[in-house]
Amino acid sequence: MPDSNIDVVQRLFDDYARGGVEAVLHGAAEDIVIEIPPELSAEPDTYRGHDGVRRYFAGFEGMIDGVRYEALELMPANDDVVIAHIRLSGRGVSSGLDVELEAFVLHELADGRIVRIRPYAELEDAQAAAG
Repeated sequence: MPDSNIDVVQRLFDDYARGGVEAVLHGAAEDIVIEIPPELSAEPDTYRGHDGVRRYFAGFEGMIDGVRYEALELMPANDDVVIAHIRLSGRGVSSGLDVELEAFVLHELADGRIVRIRPYAELEDAQAAAG
C-alpha cells in the first residue's frame, strides 16, 4: 500500500533532521520546484531539481548554524497537496542570536513524490493557493 501524502511530507522533515539535504532527495521528484517568494525572503528565488534543493539549503551556510526544519502540523489540502505549518530555526553565525521563522508551506505531490514547494506567511494564503 503506498504511503499517504501526509506520510511522504512527514518523512521529508524526519529525513532532514536525521541526514540533512541529501537524505530528503529520494522523496523529491527530479524536476522539483521550490519557489521562495519576496514576502518571505530578502533573496527570493526559484530552485529547480535536486541541485536546486541543495542550492536552497546551501544558502543558509555561513549565515545560520544548526539549521532545524521541522513540521509543527501537517494538513491535507486536497488529493495532491499537503500544507505544513513549519518552523525553520538555528543560530545566527555572526550575531550568535537564535533565529526562527514560521510559515505555511504548500507541498504538491505526484506519484508519491514532492514536485513543488512554496511557503506562505499565512495559512489562508496557502489554502487559497491549494484551491
